[in-house]
Amino acid sequence: MNIENVEIYGLGDFEPIPGFGDKGMVRVPAATRNLLNERARFIGMDSVGIEIRFVTDAPNIDVYISMQKPEFKEKGSYRIYKGNFLYQTIEVEPGITGFHRIVPPVTFDEANDDLLNQSGYGSNVWRIVCDRAVTVFHGINTHGHEIRKPKNEELPALHWLAYGSSITNSNLDGYPHFAAAKLRVQVQNKGFSGACHIEKVLVDYMLDQCRSDFITCELGVNMRNLYSPETFEERASYLIKRLVESGKPSLIISCFPNRNSDLYTKEFDKITSNEVAFNQILVRLVEEANCPTLELMHGDEVLTDVHGLSGDLIHPTTYGHSIMGMNLASRLEMFLNKCGLHQ
Repeated sequence: MNIENVEIYGLGDFEPIPGFGDKGMVRVPAATRNLLNERARFIGMDSVGIEIRFVTDAPNIDVYISMQKPEFKEKGSYRIYKGNFLYQTIEVEPGITGFHRIVPPVTFDEANDDLLNQSGYGSNVWRIVCDRAVTVFHGINTHGHEIRKPKNEELPALHWLAYGSSITNSNLDGYPHFAAAKLRVQVQNKGFSGACHIEKVLVDYMLDQCRSDFITCELGVNMRNLYSPETFEERASYLIKRLVESGKPSLIISCFPNRNSDLYTKEFDKITSNEVAFNQILVRLVEEANCPTLELMHGDEVLTDVHGLSGDLIHPTTYGHSIMGMNLASRLEMFLNKCGLHQ
């Protein structure tokens, strides 16, 4: 039902989800995902950040979506944007095909272009943005009215690929989505909650098959307790080699401040020791690369207020993510301008 007339941004593949439907929107195809670590094999199915985009003048737009139960919540959700304005947040009961009718807001008829079209997204572009759950798209009914994919000029010019841990995976209030809105760019969230292990097959997938004009890689926190500094360096070296070869502006981000960081921990144990070593390795690898399209941003330059951490003292709150998004957007704006990319 009009699936062929919409753009699905950030989609790795459509995948059958038993009991839900054939159009499960996964971020990483099974052929790649099932070669990763065990947790990454299902985290890569998470639909967070995938967008269903379309343009229509229909006065009533019926959307049909279902979801698996999210890992840490009882209900799934998605957001509806008109341009880059949040219109509604819809909760979905897991296992039930949710029906929602969108009625265009009359307020958009009262405002001029100076308000409506500053974000990079045309105000006529509807965006249905998935949050943290495996989401299945069943269709859109515009009741006979024309529906089409957005044109390039109705979308932001630049594409950002954000790789990292759960802090990147986060949710639609996470720092990548905050920074993307600030920068007026499109973002693909390729965070892997608890499973960011810099595996070669995933690096190759992201560099060879995912659309991007620039890349950020938040590295280290998921590998501290599982891998030696030697293994971390081997994997990070391959990633940086591929980033340099791509010629795309690439920003490496070291571990954010947390309860195990050397500045804050009570006990300098294996986790802290590895985090220190990993951060030093990233500094050295970026320096050795000596590449104008590659830079490093220290984690404490992104999260500049540790009170932005939640009670587990590792994952940021919404406040923390907003600080991180602002700081990252500021750095990326300077970096992209230096590299000749302009939003």
